[in-house]
Amino acid sequence: MSYMKNNLKSQRSHNAGASRGGSDSLISLLDIFQIVRRHWQFGAACGLIVAVAVGAFLLMKPRQYRAESSLVIELAPENIIDVKEVLNTNVQNNSMLVSIMNTHIERLKSRTLANAVLAALDPQMHDRFIEGYVGPLEEFDSTAELPDVVRLLLKKALEVNWEEESQAIQIIINHSDPEVAQAVANQYVDQYIQYKAEVRSKSTGDAVSFLGQEVEELRLDLLEREMALQEYRDEKNLVTAVRGESIVSQNLTQWSQAVTNARVRLAGVESRLGQIRLAENQLAALMNIPFIGGRADVKEIYAQLQELRREAQVMNETYLSRHPQMVQNLASQVSVKEALSQAIEQACQEVSVESHTVVAELKDLEASLAETKQEALQVEMDLIEYRMLDRQVERLRLTYDALSTRHSDTTIAERMDLNTVRVLDLAIIPYKPAWPDHQKIALVMCCLAGVCFVAVPLGFELVDGRLSSFADVESYSNKPLLGDLRHFPMKSLEEMAHAVFRKDIDLLEPFRSIYSSLRMKTDLSAGPLSLVVTSSLPGEGKSFVSCNLAAAFATHNYRVLLVDCDLRRPSLHKAFGAENEHGLTAWYASLQSGRKTQASPESESLGIVSVHENLSLLTAGKSSDIPTEILGDSKTAALFERLKENFDVVIFDTAPVGLFSDATLVADYADSCIFVARQFKVSRAKAR
Repeated sequence: MSYMKNNLKSQRSHNAGASRGGSDSLISLLDIFQIVRRHWQFGAACGLIVAVAVGAFLLMKPRQYRAESSLVIELAPENIIDVKEVLNTNVQNNSMLVSIMNTHIERLKSRTLANAVLAALDPQMHDRFIEGYVGPLEEFDSTAELPDVVRLLLKKALEVNWEEESQAIQIIINHSDPEVAQAVANQYVDQYIQYKAEVRSKSTGDAVSFLGQEVEELRLDLLEREMALQEYRDEKNLVTAVRGESIVSQNLTQWSQAVTNARVRLAGVESRLGQIRLAENQLAALMNIPFIGGRADVKEIYAQLQELRREAQVMNETYLSRHPQMVQNLASQVSVKEALSQAIEQACQEVSVESHTVVAELKDLEASLAETKQEALQVEMDLIEYRMLDRQVERLRLTYDALSTRHSDTTIAERMDLNTVRVLDLAIIPYKPAWPDHQKIALVMCCLAGVCFVAVPLGFELVDGRLSSFADVESYSNKPLLGDLRHFPMKSLEEMAHAVFRKDIDLLEPFRSIYSSLRMKTDLSAGPLSLVVTSSLPGEGKSFVSCNLAAAFATHNYRVLLVDCDLRRPSLHKAFGAENEHGLTAWYASLQSGRKTQASPESESLGIVSVHENLSLLTAGKSSDIPTEILGDSKTAALFERLKENFDVVIFDTAPVGLFSDATLVADYADSCIFVARQFKVSRAKAR
């Protein structure tokens, strides 16, 4: 039951929005419960049928046996020697572990391995494997092509499982023959280990071959470089780099020392020449020079001269100047002076010669020093080139040593068992079938029964286009719900119409709730209230609602007038046991005949009767074939206005709005409209 403010004309303008709102609304859990409750018999029956059918189908499937074998993936093989650089098996994090294990799983699921497993089976076991899917080969049509055995193995028989953070992989084979399941599961383990060994052997062999070739090329290159280095050392006369540099440095030091000594000697000689020049050939000054006066021959001659001078001085006191002894003495002095001059000249000449000698020697030494420096620079350049060549040879030698070591390690690793895949468990013959699994079948049956128990009623509801829930009423009317009433088919029309007055325990409280909802939505203190009660189709209970709603207002001391505006099939007079001689149609007929031009609410032609305290009834009169003309007449409008002035609440019971337009005419005289919808009677399209 929906409440519509204003009138049906305004309601018609909202029909499009209501239809859209209904499509967007969500069904509630309560609605689902109500739907299942209404159709649970169909749901239970369908669920039981489907569950039994599926259970029987699953139980009739051929038996399947499950053989399980397992492998363990060692992430790091035992290192007998250090071969980490050859086989790097370190796992850095969990994501790498996942990647490694997924790689193994994909290899186990590959067609290559499946072909190897099937080829390893003996012919009898191979035929038994195929018979598990196509039946006995003797009965198989020879003209037909056998199915792809590898595809059967991969799609129907094989399961590969791995638990996260584990290094074990489980291989499961499902087959109708337990011995075949065991044989295939164990062959998978053996063939995969053999496959990994072949892959490792091939990769290690390739590595050995590659490293051997690289080592030989490096050896030849190293030999060539060392010979070139030796030739360079011989060509440049470098005994060794360090020794050659030391020899050059020693020679340079010696020549530098010799030049320094020569320069010191030259400075001494030049100093003595300067002293000679300062003496200016004066005998006394020359004799005071140590390197002249100190000479033995000069000293001896100078001593003789001094002795002759002393004798001359003594004789001068005795003899005259021409005395023979004086003349002889003078001649001796002259002779000695000449000898002294020659000796001094010789000494000076020796100093001059020594000066020239030292200068020449210094020039030679400086030339030799410059030559030695140039030689040192050349040696340094040769040493730089030598060191560069030596470093290249050393780097090549280190590379050669590293590759030789790796080649040796790889050669040893090739001969060792470094396979990282090991057998954890071999499969045993399964004696108990894995299928049919009665627990799983029972669980599937229960789930299907539960799904059907809910889905079938929902499907019925989806196909059924009738209003079935509160959400339907609100969605398709786009109006709030005032309340709901239960239907009691065993109660008579009179009992239903007087439910409020008789205080029927089944209907009293629902109508009180509707009355309270109306009180909250309307302001009765502002003036008289007029309501139109209608429905989509006949038989939905609009007259029953009108009677009890009027009674609810009357019991709350409101003066209520109930007007039967269903001029096609009037029924309110029957509900209250009143006469239907008078009423709207009689009143309108009297107006048309000209007997009366207007009527008051108390006029006899209207026939307003009091049916209960505070409740009056205006019957429709006899049915009319011009209901719209009567209800749309201005005189009728004036009558209804006068009626509203004499009552607090006026309730108009109209014909179904889904079939006739009478309610839309009466709605012009009312404040609000109450729409009555019966569950499972009116369609959603009609309600919309």
